[in-house]
Amino acid sequence: MHRKIVVVLLMAVTMFTFSSAGQTFAKETASAGLLLGTWEITHRPVDAAGTPCPFLPETIEFYKDRSAIMSNMPDMRLPYKTELTADEKKAFEKRSESFKGKRLLLVKPNPQMEWLNTPMVYIYSVSNNELTLTVQGWETATFKRMK
Repeated sequence: MHRKIVVVLLMAVTMFTFSSAGQTFAKETASAGLLLGTWEITHRPVDAAGTPCPFLPETIEFYKDRSAIMSNMPDMRLPYKTELTADEKKAFEKRSESFKGKRLLLVKPNPQMEWLNTPMVYIYSVSNNELTLTVQGWETATFKRMK
């Protein structure tokens, strides 16, 4: 009798673990899915002197394999992620108060780099066919979906 209870508990724990992992993957897939395709900038922020933000490309193309190509780095397929672990969220919020409670898009300029070390951190949102990206210290840029 005791053995049956242990087996049932182990099965329940296993099912719960796979269910949680599946939900996390589904959330990441849904977030990444919103970004898929090509985006073209429609509003580029400028500084007080009228100089455009150098950290934003003219176009970005997001792929299913969670990589992106940016027009300002055309020969590089860059890894990106939108779902951060709790530790990553804490670390980026510590880096800047402006990241607190925001949806972040991380892009690695070097695939071997750790996510926590990437300098390419954007606050983002997607609504219909509009993507907004905010670089710390700049006003928000907008992009429209091309395909």
